[in-house]
Parts: sequence; C-alpha cells; structure tokens
Amino acid sequence: MAQHWDIFRGGQTVPSSDRLGVSINNKNTLTLNKYTYTFLGRPAKVLVMFDKRDSVIGLSPTHADDPDGFDVKPKGGGLNFIIHITPFCRHHGIFIESTERFAKPGLTREGFLTLDLKETINVGNRRKRN
Repeated sequence: MAQHWDIFRGGQTVPSSDRLGVSINNKNTLTLNKYTYTFLGRPAKVLVMFDKRDSVIGLSPTHADDPDGFDVKPKGGGLNFIIHITPFCRHHGIFIESTERFAKPGLTREGFLTLDLKETINVGNRRKRN
C-alpha cells in the first residue's frame, strides 16, 4: 500500500497570551492584548501613523505629554488595552463595518507596530457559544 504523506507546515497554535493581538471595530477602537501592550513598552500614549499606499496603520509609543499621541486605556481588568482613533480614521477615510482582527501584526526596524488593513479576519459576526 503506497502512502503519500502531506506534512503540515503550519506549526502548533501559539496561545493568545504569547502573540501580538490587535483588532479594530466599527467604533474605530483599536484593542491590543496584554502581550502587545507589554511588547510596545506599556506606553501611556501612542502615535498613530498611516501608509496610505499600502493601507498599513503604524503605532509607535510616545511620552504621556505628547499632544499628537492617542491615550492607551486599560479595558477588561488590564487584559486588554484600547485606543480610540476616530479622528485618524475619518482623516484617512478608513471605514470599518464590524470587528476585524489583524492577521499578521508586524514590526518595523524602528520598533513600530504595523497593522495591515488588507490582511484582517472578520470576528464581529461570529456565532456565540452556548
């Protein structure tokens, strides 16, 4: 009997507590998991940047007194952190219909967190478990 094995190259699932996790919802709120927030250095504020050509949002930690910074606030007992970016989304014409999780949050050499709007997973219309 011949067997033709196909090796799965995806690897095992990494726990959400050990990976970058960011989502955006229709209220223009970014939600970062605790790992991502810690990875950024636990900033009080972040600068929000946009690469219009590639549709990528960038986040960079900044000091608490930066007038251009957006506040990072704890949510859910410190398990998640939120950033309200409505003025940014309006300015750049970014419209989100439901909650989208960024599939591959990345990092630049400068230490910016990158969020590609072309690579998201819709998590807003999931069925709830009983």
